[in-house]
Amino acid sequence: MDRLFTEMVSVANMVAKQADVIQLAMRYRTDPAGAIELTREQRAVQFTRDPLVRKVGDFMNTLSKDLRYARIYMNNMSDDTVVASNWAEPGSIVGMIYSGRTYLINALRNGNGHSFGIARLNKSPSYFVASRIEDSNGVPQGSVTVKFDAPEMALYLTGQHIALIVNSKGRVTTTSSAAFMLRNVAALLPPDTVRPSDDDEEPGEPLDISVLEDQGRADQWLIDGRPYLLQRKPLVNTQYQLLTLAALDHLAPMRRQHLWTSALVAVSGLALILLGGYAAGQMVMRRQEERDAAMHASALNADLSEALTDAKAKDRQKVEVLGYIGHDLRAPLSTISGYSAFLLADAPEEQKKLLRAIQRSVKYQLDLIDELLEYAKAELQPLNVQPVTTDLPLLLENISDYAIALCLQQNNRFRYHSSDRLPRQIGLDGKRLQQVLLNLISNAAKFTRDGVVTLSVTATRNEDTCVLHFAVSDTGIGIDLNQGVDIFGAFQQIQAASGGTGLGLFIAQRILSAMGGTLNVASVCDQGTTFSFGLSVPLIDASESAWSMVEPRNGEPDRHSAESAVPRNAMPEDQALDELADLALNGRLTDIERWIERHANKTTHAPFAALLHDLLERFDFPGIHALALRGRTNPGTSR
Repeated sequence: MDRLFTEMVSVANMVAKQADVIQLAMRYRTDPAGAIELTREQRAVQFTRDPLVRKVGDFMNTLSKDLRYARIYMNNMSDDTVVASNWAEPGSIVGMIYSGRTYLINALRNGNGHSFGIARLNKSPSYFVASRIEDSNGVPQGSVTVKFDAPEMALYLTGQHIALIVNSKGRVTTTSSAAFMLRNVAALLPPDTVRPSDDDEEPGEPLDISVLEDQGRADQWLIDGRPYLLQRKPLVNTQYQLLTLAALDHLAPMRRQHLWTSALVAVSGLALILLGGYAAGQMVMRRQEERDAAMHASALNADLSEALTDAKAKDRQKVEVLGYIGHDLRAPLSTISGYSAFLLADAPEEQKKLLRAIQRSVKYQLDLIDELLEYAKAELQPLNVQPVTTDLPLLLENISDYAIALCLQQNNRFRYHSSDRLPRQIGLDGKRLQQVLLNLISNAAKFTRDGVVTLSVTATRNEDTCVLHFAVSDTGIGIDLNQGVDIFGAFQQIQAASGGTGLGLFIAQRILSAMGGTLNVASVCDQGTTFSFGLSVPLIDASESAWSMVEPRNGEPDRHSAESAVPRNAMPEDQALDELADLALNGRLTDIERWIERHANKTTHAPFAALLHDLLERFDFPGIHALALRGRTNPGTSR
C-alpha cells in the first residue's frame, strides 16, 4: 500500500512536469470573465476545440489505463477542469468546477494534496492525489489530480485476514471485507492519532468495539461481537493507517484439533516403531533373496554366453560347409564345361546349338557358385582390397563391352556417359570395381526389358585425389522400398523369379565398404531404379595432361529379334499364357515342355512354339516369363 500511494504521488508529479501540460496550464491559467455562467458542457466544448487539450487528454487516458487509475485530470487556478483522461467520453468531467476541494487547495499551497471522498459522478469511494503545476519561475499555474477508486485498491488487500485502510478520523476508506467499508473504527486507533479532517468528509457510522481485557493482551479486540487480533501500520507520507484484523473465534476449535493431532502423532509414532521392526526383518529377507537371484542370474549368463559361443561356432561351420559345397560343385561343372568346349570344336552344325546351350547353363551355374563362394570367403575372412595403378578409361571401356552383351539378352539398350575428362592413372582395385559395376548392370538388365540401362561416371579433382561418382540406372520395373526388406542383406532376392542367389547386392555393398564407399538406392515402381556410390582415389599422375577425353557409348539391341517377330494371333489364350508365366517363374522345365504339347500344337502357333523351344534350350526362364507376359492381350509385368 505504501508503494501504491507513493506511485500515485509520483505519477501526479510526473504529469505536472510535462512540457505540454505546463504549456496548457499557462494557456488556461484562469477562466475568462463569464465562464462561470456557462454550463459544464459549454465550457467543455470551448476547451476541447484546442488540439493541445485533446493531445494531453489522450496522454492522460493512456497512462490511466496502463496504471488502472480511475481518472487523471488537470484543473486551472479557477478550479475548472481543463482536460481529463475521459475527455472524449459521454461522462467527461472537462468543464467541471471543483471549488473548495481540500486536496486541490493543498496542492496549490504546498505542492501536493490528497484526500478521500465519494466521487460526484459514480458515487464510488475514491482517493485523490494532486500535484501543483509550475512555470519556469515557480509560479503556480494549476494542478494535476490522480483519482484511484477504493474498490480497485481493495484488490491489493486480499488475503487470509481482514485489511482496513483508515483515515485520520477513523473512517474505513478501503477494505477487503465489505462489512467494514465506510464504517468508523476510531476506537482501534491510538488517541493521539485521531484528529478531525480539514474537509467535509463524513466520519462514518461507528462499529461496536471493545478491548478483550480478560485475555491480558492489548491487541485483542471484540468488534461487533467477534474477537480479533489487531495490528497497526501507518502508511508513509499519508494520513492513513493500515489495520490488519485476524479473527480469533476459530482458535478454540483449533486447540482441540491440536490435541487430537498430538494424540494421533503419538499413536502413529508407536505404529511406525512396530512397522520399522517388521520392515527391518523384511529387508533382511529381501537381501537374501537378492543374493540368491544374483547367483541364479550369473549362472544363466554363463549358460547364455556358452550358448552364444556355440551358436557362433555352428554358424561358422555352416559358412565353411557352404564354401566346401561350392568348391565340390564347381569341379564337376568345370569338367562339363571343358568337355563341351572340346566337343564343340568338332561337332556338326546341328549339335553345336545343343552344346552351346550346355555351356550357357554351366556358365550360369558357375556364376551362382562363384557368388556363394564369394559370400563364404567374405564371412570367413576380411575382404581383401588391393589398390594398384589402374587405367580408368580402359577399365570402363571393358566394363561397357560386358554391359552391352548383358543388356542384349532382354532387348535393352546400354548407354555409357562420363565427365568430359577422366583421370587415366589412379590407385584403385580395378577388379573389385569391375565386380561391383557388372553386378549392378547385371541386376539392371535382369529387371528391365525393352528399356535402357545407363552407366554414368563423373570425376571431381581435389588436389592429389579424385572423387569418382558412379551411377547405374535402368527403366525397369523398380523396387518397392516400403516393404521393409533389407535389399543389401545376404540371400535377399529382390524378386523371386530373378534366378539368383540374392548375394549380389550384399557382396557389392561389402566391397564398397572395404573401398571406403557406400551403395545407395533410389527407385520408383514401374519407372526404374538407380544404384549409386562414390569413391575417393589417389591420382598417380596429377598433371593436367594425365586426364583424357572420353566419348559416350551406346549399345543397341537387335530390333528384329525373334521375340518381336511373333504375331499376336500366333499366341495361345491369356489363361494359357498366365500358366506358362507361372511355370517359367518357378523354372519348371518338364512342365513347360508338357505345356507346349497342350497349348502350342496348332499350325498357327508354330512361330511361337519355335521361339519357346529356343528359349527353353538356353534355360532362359526369365525370357520365357517375359514372352508369356508380353503375349497377353493386356500385358503386365511385376518385379
